[in-house]
Amino acid sequence: MQVTEHTRGVAAELCEAVRAVSDFSAVVVLLQSQDGATLSPVSWLLGGGVPGEAELTEPAGADGPGARALSLGVTLVYSIDDNPADELPLWASARGFTTGLVIPLLKYGRPFGAVYALRRDLQPPSATEINLTELAVVHASRTLPVLVDSSLSDEEADEMSGFSPAVYESVRDLSPLRFDGLHIDPIREQARLAGVEVSLSRTEFLMLYTLGRQANEIVPHHVLLEVCWPGDFPALSAVDATVYRLRKKLSLAAEDAGKQMVKTVRGKGYMLAAGR
Repeated sequence: MQVTEHTRGVAAELCEAVRAVSDFSAVVVLLQSQDGATLSPVSWLLGGGVPGEAELTEPAGADGPGARALSLGVTLVYSIDDNPADELPLWASARGFTTGLVIPLLKYGRPFGAVYALRRDLQPPSATEINLTELAVVHASRTLPVLVDSSLSDEEADEMSGFSPAVYESVRDLSPLRFDGLHIDPIREQARLAGVEVSLSRTEFLMLYTLGRQANEIVPHHVLLEVCWPGDFPALSAVDATVYRLRKKLSLAAEDAGKQMVKTVRGKGYMLAAGR
């Protein structure tokens, strides 16, 4: 698949944006091929001993970090303190990288690539660093094209790029939610609390929006499972883990308000406590 200079230029800007807001020394941007089989590099900042494109390319259906981030649609954290360093790709661990993030690239709610942000020290990334890095990726990737085959029709290209007019129209039908200090935008899948943008994964956003649509009411665990993992059957603990990450990100934006916003109702579910 031919990658245009425009695509490479946008991806290079994404790499620089991640380096500007974090202590990660290496950044690699990979896009999913048109046939969905591979994740191929379009830009990277790695310093000395730069690997070739073939070494950086990953099977999209494998069990590597890039493929997992792509399939789950969530940021993965790797640290030698939590996960073996050899869980990173061979090209990364062989060059001494031991800590990093693998962040999915999303467009219209669908993943189309992944970003590696890596470093060689043993310090796990803080919640603030994760949040800033995710925000940099989200902002820089908005103009990053999805790889499509130029021989396809417009309809086929839309489908292959992850754009579905019918799905997009249904998203547009959802109303933004505004509470006291909290704004949830379903079109951009963005949330702001106390004027600060909150970097959310697709699953985290779906959970916040679902809770927001029934603000101050209990939303049972099974409802959150059905909405946030449609067609999938994760463990019930996935809801608790996602709520934990959501609370941390909300508290980073506004410490007092964020900590108290998502409440646990034991044995029943969760509730968004927010004033209109």
